Amino acid sequence: MKKIFLFSFMLLCPLLLISCGESKDLEDNISEITKIYYQGSDSNGTVSASISIGQREEPYIIDGVHRPLCDFSLFVLNFNQPLEEEEIITRLTINGEEQDFIMYLNPVNHQYMADLGYALEKDENIIITYQDYTVSFSNVSDNFVVSWAQALEIAKNSLGERLDSFYEGNNFRGECYLKVLTEQNDNFDDLFWYFSIVGQNNEVVNVVIDINSGEVLVG
Repeated sequence: MKKIFLFSFMLLCPLLLISCGESKDLEDNISEITKIYYQGSDSNGTVSASISIGQREEPYIIDGVHRPLCDFSLFVLNFNQPLEEEEIITRLTINGEEQDFIMYLNPVNHQYMADLGYALEKDENIIITYQDYTVSFSNVSDNFVVSWAQALEIAKNSLGERLDSFYEGNNFRGECYLKVLTEQNDNFDDLFWYFSIVGQNNEVVNVVIDINSGEVLVG
């Protein structure tokens, strides 16, 4: 009887290991994640801005390989009338402390972007000025009904068995990204959680989640 039990356990162990591997938290393979999200605009509505705060891999390479993470605070400025400068020197004020902050033009979307190099907190007082433009920020992620952690769980449940294609044995062959996606809608930004996996086999899956209802819109 004891021999039969030991043999049954030996057969069951590999199944347990596979099961544990497939239910492994996606956080273990995150290469970029936004946890705090600020939005801002100037008084005339001629500049819109955002700050995505979280962690991302270093070096940042979208190749399906997860690397160690570092903190970031990514600023984005979007002028209604596009500027021509490749870089602009703004004045960034955080909790009353000022500093010059160089932002660089992204030629794809004509937005100016720059990483502060560390993670801001969720209750900072942030203002950025450039020429006659003054943008004040507020933390809108505090109002998200669906948190970043809940978004990850929703994405995992939505993908279901499609996650299996990213496993080689018990090893996850891919990297995960969770960002805040904005969509312009009648002068207002609709916000969504955007989750994606990039596999080492070049396979890509995407999930878009409503931040208020948790409804999966894509994926």
